[in-house]
Amino acid sequence: MSKAVKVALGLWWCGGMLGWGWAPATAQVPDALDEALALAGLQRQDLGWTPKGWWPRFPADIPYKHRAFDSLFREPLDNIAYARSLAHAAREHLDPATLDADAGRTSTHLYLAAHLLGVNPKFGGMRGYTANLLAKDTPLEEAILAIYDAAGRTQYAYTFAMELPYPKPAAALAEQVQAVPEAVRPILGKLIMNIIDAQRWAELAFRNVPGEKRLVVAGRFNAGEEQVDAWDYCPEFDDVARAWDEASLWYASEKCVQALDDARIALRRLDDVPAFAFDWETPWGWIRIRGSGDDVVEGTEALLVVDLGGDDRYTGAVAAGSPSQLCSLLLDCGGNDRYESQVPAQGAGLTAIGVLLDAAGNDTYTAERYAQGVGQFGFGMCADLGGDDSYFVKYSGQGCGYFGIGLLCDAGGKDRYRLYADGQGLGGVAGVGILADRSGDDSYEAVRDAKITGRPSYHSPDQDISVNNAQGCAMGRRGDGADGHSWAGGLGALLDSEGDDHYVSGNWTMGTGYWFGIGMLHDGGGDDVYQGVCYSQATGAHFCIGVLVDEGGDDVHQGEVTSNMCVAWGHDFTIALLVNLGGDDVYDVKGNGISYSINRSVTALIDVGGDDRYIGKAGNYPGQTLFDKRFAARGGVSDYFAATTSLGLFLDVGGEDRYETQPDAAAAGGKAADATQPPAEPLPPFGGGDNTVWSDEPGSDNMKERNFSIGVDRALGEVHLEPRAEKTPSRPRVHHAHDE
Repeated sequence: MSKAVKVALGLWWCGGMLGWGWAPATAQVPDALDEALALAGLQRQDLGWTPKGWWPRFPADIPYKHRAFDSLFREPLDNIAYARSLAHAAREHLDPATLDADAGRTSTHLYLAAHLLGVNPKFGGMRGYTANLLAKDTPLEEAILAIYDAAGRTQYAYTFAMELPYPKPAAALAEQVQAVPEAVRPILGKLIMNIIDAQRWAELAFRNVPGEKRLVVAGRFNAGEEQVDAWDYCPEFDDVARAWDEASLWYASEKCVQALDDARIALRRLDDVPAFAFDWETPWGWIRIRGSGDDVVEGTEALLVVDLGGDDRYTGAVAAGSPSQLCSLLLDCGGNDRYESQVPAQGAGLTAIGVLLDAAGNDTYTAERYAQGVGQFGFGMCADLGGDDSYFVKYSGQGCGYFGIGLLCDAGGKDRYRLYADGQGLGGVAGVGILADRSGDDSYEAVRDAKITGRPSYHSPDQDISVNNAQGCAMGRRGDGADGHSWAGGLGALLDSEGDDHYVSGNWTMGTGYWFGIGMLHDGGGDDVYQGVCYSQATGAHFCIGVLVDEGGDDVHQGEVTSNMCVAWGHDFTIALLVNLGGDDVYDVKGNGISYSINRSVTALIDVGGDDRYIGKAGNYPGQTLFDKRFAARGGVSDYFAATTSLGLFLDVGGEDRYETQPDAAAAGGKAADATQPPAEPLPPFGGGDNTVWSDEPGSDNMKERNFSIGVDRALGEVHLEPRAEKTPSRPRVHHAHDE
């Protein structure tokens, strides 16, 4: 690696107030990011890649890429705007103060949250105007009997030209429905009529899928662990992906969300209701309705569960869609509830639709796997609109999608999220997985100890660190070293709008991508702590995107244990961006990191404002690229390495900052230093220093092969992070001798 060159800034920049969002065309204040890139003769449009089909060994023909991937791969800085657009949807449409307000066009805010966070990122055919629910208030018994008609089942028993004495569902139902308060019946009747509408579209979604293949993909529970290294190919995944009708399923899903939310809002207007119980088995599953008592409800094979109050306990497959239960919905209107299951539940859609909506209360969710917002060729949503809640699932949940959509949306309260692996915003193969938390001081834990999770990571040998695949992570199936069946990762995002939050995990977390996946973590503000190990905090490997955006607060970013590949680290055509705006922040990495690029990646750590502290490995510096001789090997099988541009960028604007070398843990008795406290004695500098510039030496191998290292610390300046308008004329691209 070439020796870093430090240059005093002096009057190199023009002063200006902090800003993000493009300045008007008449603005004269230079942009600090543009000026940093200019040190290497670069402009924004020089970043990113457009792969060429003739490049030998470049992994082409990767199916199921997210529809935004190619454009974001080509324009890396647009990832910041994309993360913010997702965060804006969560902030606006999960706001507890406005959840009951009309969102326009007969839509509720929860419907728009489901559309903007789930359906629209997965499928661009609908624009979220309305779910087109046409049902009116309907007598409950009439709506239930309408299910028989929709299912092609008779309500009357005739044979030998006579009416049989049994069964008589209409008469029995008319009697049993009297247990439900009269004011409640038409609201739930309307809900059921809307479910009938949704069920018709959900049935269309799989009309071309053989039943046996659908059963296989619905019951394949190893997608999370198999997808990375491609060791157990399931051909039915490809078969179903080619045959299903996504549009119909997402349309049905939006109808289910809107219908439940309409019912929730209508039921809120009612006076106190008594305790009661109503159960009826329809051709499409059980309908279970409870009053204000403290109830125990078994949710397996339930089409609809509605509870009007009380501290309840739900067991079994509540809100779990499956091939035999195409729609499964639950609405709980209040109380401190417990949800417990050993099977997929609590908002699980496995080739089907599962939606759980809990309106209020301090609730506890526990499950074994595939729960709390998971979709596998389906739509799963767990929405909790208030209270201090606790979520725990071992594997695949809390916003997890494999060829489907999984959403966990929590509107308010001080919440705790805990899982072993594969969730908290995981975009698995061809999926969208989002965890969106609107408010409160929250904690997110992806269990680090591999002895507990059973997922030891070969990136942390002898340390018992778990592969978590969590907290804004996107993982594809990398089949290039196995059977050749490669599937692109999806979109995984963790969106926390506000509060002082704590993130802790092992490996592959906090805005991390792998194999054509897009992983994002957006934190809207607060004093936050990020504690990961390897591939954590805006990282990725192998043709992917990892982004972490923190909009404010005094934050701590730690790469713990003997970490490597942490805090804006990119390997093998990865875009790794960490943006932190405002606050006195600490960055502490015990291995390689703090914008470290290898194998033709684009990494950037941009910190604007605050007195910050950077602690890193001796011999490294922030904004560093590692040279590889393949960058100069033109005409061979790695030509794409030689034909592209890579960057390790570090940019700190504002504040009085400190740069320190990580203390030797061995000298401290094996204990790592506390990054939140200043050292007892001054340490050697890590990289540059306050108000300096550093980069590779002119004429170095890195400079020759467009593998740029840039570090800038400056006291004043503006950084604009929003994309330019499409009609803005692009500037000429930088000219390189190698282009001739």
